[in-house]
Amino acid sequence: MTETFFIRPATHQDALPIAEVQVAVWRSACRGLLPDALIDRMTVPDREKGWAKIIDSYEASGRGAVFVAVQNDTVAGFLSCGDQRNADLVNDFAGEFSAIYVASPRQGLGSALMARGAQALRAMGHEAAALWVLTENMPARAFYEALGGKQVAERIDTRPEAGIDEVAYGWDTLSVLAARA
Repeated sequence: MTETFFIRPATHQDALPIAEVQVAVWRSACRGLLPDALIDRMTVPDREKGWAKIIDSYEASGRGAVFVAVQNDTVAGFLSCGDQRNADLVNDFAGEFSAIYVASPRQGLGSALMARGAQALRAMGHEAAALWVLTENMPARAFYEALGGKQVAERIDTRPEAGIDEVAYGWDTLSVLAARA
C-alpha cells in the first residue's frame, strides 16, 4: 500500500533533509553511472550549505523554487526549478528543472514534484522547460518520457577521468505537465 504524502515549498530548515536525500540517492542510484570518487566526495554538510544558499537565493529573487515531498513527517524527495541556466536550451526552454531526487521511487512523489515544479515555472512566466539527466540513467529517462518529455539535446563529456554524458529532456507545453497535480 502506498503511503500518503504532500508537497510543500521548501524552507531554509529543509536544507539538511534535502541534502540527506540527495546524498543517499547519489550513493545508491548513481554508483556505476558516475565515477566513485565523485560520489564519495559528496557530503551531507556540503550539500546542506549548498541547498541553504539555493533556497535563500530563490526566496530573495523569486526566480526559482524548491519543493519537498513529505511522507510520514520526513522529506522523502525534492525538486528545484527556475530560469534556464544552459545557453543552448534557453531559447526553446526558458525554464529548467534543475534537480529532482526521490528516496523511494514508484510512489507518485516524482510525478507530483514535477507537476508542482511545472506550476511554479508557469507562475514565473515560463511555458517550456528542460532538464539534464545522465545518459545511462535509464529509469530516470523512462520516467521523464512517461511524463511527456522529449529528448532535445545531448552533451558528451570528453574528459577521460569523468565521462559524464547527459541528455536533455524538454517539455514545450508545461500546462500539460502542470495539470497532472
